[in-house]
Amino acid sequence: ATDLEIAPQPNSPIGARIFVPITEPGDAISMTDPVIGDNLIVVPVIPIGHGIEKQRSYPQVRILPSSQGLVVQPRTDDLLVRTLRQGVSMTSSSGLRISNIPEVQSVSNIPGVQSNEKEEDKIPAFRALTRLFDLKKWRKTNLSTFEEEKQKYQLAAATATSADKESARMELARFYFSNGFGAEALGVLKVVAEERPQIAKSPEFLGLRGAINVLMGRYDDAREELKNKNLNGNDEARFWRAALQAYEGDLFGAASNLRRSAVIIRPYPRALNIQLGTLVAEAAVELGDIRRAKQYLKRTIDLGPDPEEMSQVQYVEGRVLELSADFDGAVNKWEEVQNGPHRPSRAKAAVARMELLLEQELIDEFEAIQELEKLRFAWRGDRFEFDLLRRLGDLYVNVGDYRNGLRTMRQAATHFRDYKEAAEVTQKMIDFFAGLYLEDKANNMSPVTAIALYDEFKELTPPGKKGAEMVRRLADRLVDVDLLDRAAELLKDQVKFRLEGTEKARVGAQLALIYIFANKFEDSTKILDESSVKDIPEELLSQRRHLRSRSLMGQERIQEALALLKEDKSMDADLLRMEMHWNDHNWVQATKTLNRMLRTYEAKANEPLNELQAQTVLNMGIAMTLSGNERGIDRLRLDYGEAMDDSPFRDAFRLIASPETFGLINYTSIAGKVKDVKNFQTFMSAYQERLKARKLSEIN
Repeated sequence: ATDLEIAPQPNSPIGARIFVPITEPGDAISMTDPVIGDNLIVVPVIPIGHGIEKQRSYPQVRILPSSQGLVVQPRTDDLLVRTLRQGVSMTSSSGLRISNIPEVQSVSNIPGVQSNEKEEDKIPAFRALTRLFDLKKWRKTNLSTFEEEKQKYQLAAATATSADKESARMELARFYFSNGFGAEALGVLKVVAEERPQIAKSPEFLGLRGAINVLMGRYDDAREELKNKNLNGNDEARFWRAALQAYEGDLFGAASNLRRSAVIIRPYPRALNIQLGTLVAEAAVELGDIRRAKQYLKRTIDLGPDPEEMSQVQYVEGRVLELSADFDGAVNKWEEVQNGPHRPSRAKAAVARMELLLEQELIDEFEAIQELEKLRFAWRGDRFEFDLLRRLGDLYVNVGDYRNGLRTMRQAATHFRDYKEAAEVTQKMIDFFAGLYLEDKANNMSPVTAIALYDEFKELTPPGKKGAEMVRRLADRLVDVDLLDRAAELLKDQVKFRLEGTEKARVGAQLALIYIFANKFEDSTKILDESSVKDIPEELLSQRRHLRSRSLMGQERIQEALALLKEDKSMDADLLRMEMHWNDHNWVQATKTLNRMLRTYEAKANEPLNELQAQTVLNMGIAMTLSGNERGIDRLRLDYGEAMDDSPFRDAFRLIASPETFGLINYTSIAGKVKDVKNFQTFMSAYQERLKARKLSEIN
């Protein structure tokens, strides 16, 4: 677990406050302790394992121990807990009664955020700092004297004796480094190492080459140099390791080390001091240390930055104003940067301005999307674009534009796959994509849109049961709106490539039913064959047998279909038999089947009939009439005639069962006179009724 830093700031520009630096905290949530009844304020945080190890007590607030996030117990009614992008601020309208921490603690021994801080990177208190470079002699070098100085060092390197050549070349490399000419410095160092390879393991050489690569943005090369164990324990190496961490995107994790070791850069020449001083000031902002941030910004401005450097300074000034709750001032400062000459700072200022306006609810998420879309081509190919795409993807998802959200996240994950956070983006896409269909968010989309979104991002389907359930739910929706072909495509992929065992047989049965609805009877038989497995439960086995029989019936393989049902006495089997006998005009067998169904429906002689029972009595009367079963018709009229008079089929039954018409009616004449002929419940109509009551995935 990582202990969050708690920083009392009695002299903050907005008055005394307690600040807890943490990246992107969630909204403060008020709640009541269910056991004790105390009022609590909870602030969730994104980084895993970041909490408070020990309780901190102040006159007006108590900060409680936590494994994750921040838990605050107010001890005054006017305590205000506010979340900022840089952390959590606690203030009071009556003023917090806090005192500052000792200077030696704030500089040398602050409980760090511990994000990536190794033991060898901690700076002990009360000792002189250890250095790698001696750059003081070039502090006053400027453009007017640079060319003259360069020629002097080049001449010295060119004319030095063999014994002095390495020293002269190293001096030239230091000169180039001090004045921001990294490529030239690396060229000189390459020549030095070629002549004496063992120098490449010396602390100064490692540190110099590592620092140059940091400033040139060659972070992989810088990491190789700076991680060398020969640099462990050196304060200047610690600073450059932290600078590398910050430039690679983890400014918050590097902030504590940068702030502690900031004194390292004081003797650096102007070119280095301005760039690194700006970085240290921004690190102080990350930690909520407004005073230290202002100090380093003032020192940097006093060095006389050029217009591009000044834009970078002003961007950090905007962050200080935001941290100081001067939101109008921050927006104005960033708008000034947006009109400045430094392209990266213009882009960063535009994002910061948008985020602040969004937080203050001065723009909505749709307007924020428009602002970020303008920036997509303003600065390409580094962490800024990666972070921009991640944020833009989140905003699209928030407003319900799931397609653009996932597309944008996919660009972040694929174009920047070497970033360690790229895997997090991919996992976020997978989780969100699954949630769309498993948590019914996709129900807010039309079925056509839902399947189109699935088709575009189906590689995000999670493996195992979760993915199978997601696909089945989508298939349910497609079946509901008769998009049978698309539903079949989804389930076919599941049966062929993803599912095994009983689950394969279960989904195979669902797919077979879809094929029957679509009159694709051969496909239905085929998928039943392909999804056949061992040890299928009896109920599922029976269902699959009925579906196979209906598929064979659709292929006019009637005898095979009937043979499958030979020993089957279930209602579904009777529905199938009755339909096949009826279509084949086998009225004797149809009568037997209908008689068995009537008993199953619990129809009783001389008792009222429901509509289904009455329909079955009518169909039984038709079958008896067409088979010449006069005695059966008489019995049917005697048992159910009175009840049929109270049913919707009264006239039709009277026509069929009347003694006067017996023997005068054939199937063709019945079809012309009785509109209800063959309007009986079939095997498929029974399934249609089931699908109205429940989803396709719930039928077995």
